[in-house]
Amino acid sequence: MPWIFSSPICPADRQVEQVAEKERWLIISYFSNVDGMACAQHIDDRLPYFRKKGITPLLLTSVCGNPKREFVIARVISLAPSGIRFEMRHFFRRKWGARRGFHHKMLEGILLLPLLPFYLIEKMIVDLDSQWSWFPLAALRGRRLCREYGPEVIYSTGGGASAHVAAALVSRWCGTPWIAELQDPLVYEGLQRSNRARWLYARIEKIICRRAARVVFLTEAAMRNAAKRTDLGDRGAFLYPGADPFRMTKVDYQRGSCLRFAHFGSIGGSRNPRVLLDSLDRIFRERPILADTIRLELYGTWDRDSAAMVRKFSWKGVVEYHGRKSREESLAAMQKADVLLLIQNIDGFSSETIPSKIYEYLFAGRPILGLVYGNREIERLLEDEGHLVVEANRVEEVKESMEILIGRWERGNLDSHAAPRYTVEDAVGKLIDLGLAVSEGREEPSQGQDAGE
Repeated sequence: MPWIFSSPICPADRQVEQVAEKERWLIISYFSNVDGMACAQHIDDRLPYFRKKGITPLLLTSVCGNPKREFVIARVISLAPSGIRFEMRHFFRRKWGARRGFHHKMLEGILLLPLLPFYLIEKMIVDLDSQWSWFPLAALRGRRLCREYGPEVIYSTGGGASAHVAAALVSRWCGTPWIAELQDPLVYEGLQRSNRARWLYARIEKIICRRAARVVFLTEAAMRNAAKRTDLGDRGAFLYPGADPFRMTKVDYQRGSCLRFAHFGSIGGSRNPRVLLDSLDRIFRERPILADTIRLELYGTWDRDSAAMVRKFSWKGVVEYHGRKSREESLAAMQKADVLLLIQNIDGFSSETIPSKIYEYLFAGRPILGLVYGNREIERLLEDEGHLVVEANRVEEVKESMEILIGRWERGNLDSHAAPRYTVEDAVGKLIDLGLAVSEGREEPSQGQDAGE
């Protein structure tokens, strides 16, 4: 039954080209080549650099993204109704794209309707993310790839827990060293799940931290907190993933007649425009004329509550909602903005994570105003580059920072910033150093150090 190992929706299996690279890595990532999704961009940007540095990437991924012939060699489906529904919705988005109108959504709903009863039953029993059931077929396919190509390292990344569970099984079956990269913490303060789900995620985290040869975190705080909960020991490492400057087509900034504060990415829940709108309202009450020259531009998606906040905002025409844009369009718009806005959720999750777009912001070269919640690492990243940082829930501090930026713009000295030091290529180099160490059984940096030190 070959269909069980590759997508019946859009198969993309192919043989790996016989190349002269010294090593092969089996990379297991649920998300890959999904435009606008940070965890997919995270691995997509790295693949060319793996090959550049002499590593042949064997990518095992889901069917959510577009087939990418150059690197994807295997794609498998999820088994549970939630996973099938999730992957079919991504398929419809790929098929219809920007043309997706009301009739497309209606057709999508009709086609997914037979899954609804099974989906509801699953959600009553299993309170997990929609990708949880991807790991069985991914593990089977991963074992087959290991036996066929003999990779020196298994590297799991790309979002939820399913890729790491699959990698743990493949590593155990085949005896191949495994590096797990946790882009986001599986366990954190304020996790909105059932008691059973929280217990399961905690159990998976402990398995990862005990069995993986190395566990890579994207913040030092996430690494240290995981070490307190698990048997991580000295196998933990952290690195800042950076951005790829070569993805950015240079766009010259031009000062216009309006000061444009721009936010990129999804808005919803506690990451919403309320504090920004309240700050702008106070500024406009003191200087009403500024309502004609300041614009708040939102790129990406927003939830109903955020949309309602904008509709209720007293100063009409100030907020401009641009919706979802392609990555290329977003990168160009970043470089044209006067000020880039970073907004964090007001919850425990924010203290351990750094949004991946912050690295693209830094390479865009524009001033950044960060609304940060309890995250000293983000504060240090931005302040070291000369940007402004305030606590995300303090309206008066946000207002004062916006006034500083308004003053600079009025004086014509809202300067650009130099390119930062964190790049994708450097991050890949650090990962490869870890891979060489575990494949050769060498000692590695002790806990608490950056993976590149």
